[in-house]
Order: sequence, then structure tokens, then C-alpha cells
Amino acid sequence: MLLKEHRYTFFAGAEVHLFRIEELVRGMAVWPHRFRLRLAASAGCETKTIYGASCYEVAQKGADLIVSNAGRSERSGATQLTAPLPDPPQALQILLQESD
Repeated sequence: MLLKEHRYTFFAGAEVHLFRIEELVRGMAVWPHRFRLRLAASAGCETKTIYGASCYEVAQKGADLIVSNAGRSERSGATQLTAPLPDPPQALQILLQESD
């Protein structure tokens, strides 16, 4: 299996995240799409794997997931939320940059 790695820096407020997105170039792996991002487990959330047709699409889905999980943990404290949350506040700035 041959993978190409893409790195994105994700800024959400004061938090900085580094996404390592893998692109399946050649091989026998069975992925639903060509790009994959694996997000590690965090407080109240389990490990997630995100697939997509483009590198930027996967990075954006990962950013959206982190923002929504941050909103859940701030609002719920130690409890688990079951209802969907509204969109993140407009003041929150999300910036994705591909690293070299």
C-alpha cells in the first residue's frame, strides 16, 4: 500500500490542531474514498475516522467535528448530549492551512 501524507493546521479560537490526512495512492486497502483522517479519542468522544473524495473535504469535516464536540463538552459538562446542537457561534474563526 502506498500512502501520501497531507498536513493541515486547524485553528479554532486559541486551540491549534494538526491534521495528518492520508491519501491512498496505490494498494489493496478498502477505503470508501481516497482520503482518510483519523482523529484520536478525546474527553467524551471516541476515535473517529473520516473519509472523503478530496483532501480539503476531509480536513473540513474534521474541523466541523472538533468544533461540534467542543460545543458539546462546554454545554454538557460531564453529561452526554443527545439532542443536535445549533451551528457554532459566528464569532468562532476556523482556518485551515496546508502545511509544507
